[in-house]
Amino acid sequence: MDRSAVIKLTLSVFLSIALTVSLFYLTLELPHLLDKYLHKYFPDLFWEPELRKMLLNSVRPLGYTMLIIIIILIIIGYIFDRGIISVAGSIALYIPTFGYFAFAMFFLAGIGILRVIWLPFIEYSPKILELGNVVIMPYIILRKYCYWRISYEISTSTAIIFIFLGLFIFSMGVTTWLYGKFKGCKIIDFWIYRYIRHPQYLGYILWSYGLLVLIYFMPHVRGAFITLPSYPWLISALTIIGVALYEEEKMRRVYGEEYIIYSRKTSFMLPLPRRIAELLKMPLCFFDEKHDIKVRIVIVLVFYLIILTIISYVINILLPPY
Repeated sequence: MDRSAVIKLTLSVFLSIALTVSLFYLTLELPHLLDKYLHKYFPDLFWEPELRKMLLNSVRPLGYTMLIIIIILIIIGYIFDRGIISVAGSIALYIPTFGYFAFAMFFLAGIGILRVIWLPFIEYSPKILELGNVVIMPYIILRKYCYWRISYEISTSTAIIFIFLGLFIFSMGVTTWLYGKFKGCKIIDFWIYRYIRHPQYLGYILWSYGLLVLIYFMPHVRGAFITLPSYPWLISALTIIGVALYEEEKMRRVYGEEYIIYSRKTSFMLPLPRRIAELLKMPLCFFDEKHDIKVRIVIVLVFYLIILTIISYVINILLPPY
């Protein structure tokens, strides 16, 4: 390896580590700083019913409009082959999770104002936000049947691991992709891409899941809005997976057999056993190849969303999260 290659490799690793540490720090610290700042403009109005009503009336149109825009972005991204737009929409849907860093009685106080996006759900029934609880069932069981201190320490520790690991995988994915493009690679199949085909998307899913677990065990002010936002996470994660599946199809069309060979020896996102991976993709086989791939992906993802929603509904009845 010549000196130039060594310098590029060293710089790539350094940037990856620096980006991971920076994002990890911002994930945990920035919400508290923003909450402190935003409390000046969105104070805790729990004990001020008239002011609380005025604020709700003023932000309600904004909340409903923003949710509609997010849904439209996700749909437009799929229709017009702009995956980045769908990804942006799915991330925006999950961003209000940071509102749980607001330690206030009124759920729109401080950084809690981000939850205005979920206002249509909250006003209809906050329980809608818990229709993805199947993804966090192990932690619900741990919290209910294990000594609180032990369950808290185990869960917060694993949440931190998920967050850091997600950010690290995301950073490695970005660094590898940029390095590969700089070298002129058509198909990037080295470093982290040697093991998973979509490290950036996996990184986001792990990071956001860790945040969900952390939120579940965060101490909250008595009476504060603490409905677990598992459903936005589930929708966001499925949207990301859908974008990744469609990007795969485009890569196959562009690079043909070369990409097919790469995909056969490399995991999609998680290094699952082949039989399990094939079982998860089995619903796609019920559609003929003549059907548009976007339609097939959407139908399969909606199918999984419905199944997981039903399971979560049953879990919420048999095993309430709080």
